[in-house]
Amino acid sequence: MQIDSLFIYPVKSLGGIALPEAQVMRRGLAGDRRWMIVNDDNRFITRRELPVLATIRMQAEEDGRYRLIGSSGEALLEPEITSARQAAVQVWRDIVDAIIVENDASRLISDITDRPLRLAYMPESTQRRVDPNYSGEQDYVSFADGYPILVTTQASLAALNLALEQPVAMERFRPNIVLSGDMEPWAERGWHALHSGSLSLRLAKACARCIVVTQDHLSGERHDGNAVTSALRKLGQHTREGVLFGVNAIPDKAGALKVGDVMNEPVVAD
Repeated sequence: MQIDSLFIYPVKSLGGIALPEAQVMRRGLAGDRRWMIVNDDNRFITRRELPVLATIRMQAEEDGRYRLIGSSGEALLEPEITSARQAAVQVWRDIVDAIIVENDASRLISDITDRPLRLAYMPESTQRRVDPNYSGEQDYVSFADGYPILVTTQASLAALNLALEQPVAMERFRPNIVLSGDMEPWAERGWHALHSGSLSLRLAKACARCIVVTQDHLSGERHDGNAVTSALRKLGQHTREGVLFGVNAIPDKAGALKVGDVMNEPVVAD
């Protein structure tokens, strides 16, 4: 197998950025979901509640900053934290310390969603644990839903699209690592680990998907209704947790990946 594409999502629920190469850190790909959007109660806000967030694009600048591009303008997401304060924020059931930022990027998001929202940044000092049922004590995650990395395969997407009247893009599923090559659809559900060079990923569990996979990744609209989730159920890709697409991964150590790198499941001797 080889790496077909790599993505990060600097702000949780906003647009993704395709990368030719990426550094893999203990929390996931460098730059992935270190920011999220919060309301006045410092609770996280996502496309589940505000599908219009899908319309905000992200662009990487040459100096390492990110640019937000939306219907009402553009704004830079500054790496230096200014005009900020530290506070506890909520992401799912976790309460963690973050830096609340009120800047042009926060104002742009508020304008587009027509409600007062702010950006929260996760500093290095914040350690948010991965679900202990599937991880070790030193496994941490950013503001991603629950796991550092999401791995998907082109084979599974092709099988899903054969079951749909209108095919969907891989971007709808917001993966970090997309694999292609000689594999069966849904084979990833049986993998336990992946290796690329000296980098190793533990595959914790199949990823149960939410309403976001029914939204167009560029508009947030649900113009094909529940077609994706219905097709996944008919294909047997579901459990009590919900429909499944992709697998959640945890890195064992830091390393580097680039598009085209070989990535394999380690062979287990009988």
